[in-house]
Amino acid sequence: MKLTIISDKGSPMMVVTKVRKKGKELEVTGQMMGAWPAKMYITPKEFWSCIKMALSPGVLFYLISYPFILLGSLFRKK
Repeated sequence: MKLTIISDKGSPMMVVTKVRKKGKELEVTGQMMGAWPAKMYITPKEFWSCIKMALSPGVLFYLISYPFILLGSLFRKK
């Protein structure tokens, strides 16, 4: 499974292929801009910042509306 993060122009900026615990940090493995392999690390303090961002009103609204967004995209493809 992979997660592709795209730019506003539609080109892939980052492809995340693996997230795992390494010591006290999270190791994120992937490719930057489709060419450069990368390993990035999220510290416990930074992880807390990620959690706070994920609990923002905009993200929570997206999570609630996701089933409708998914259904809409499925019907547009047909």
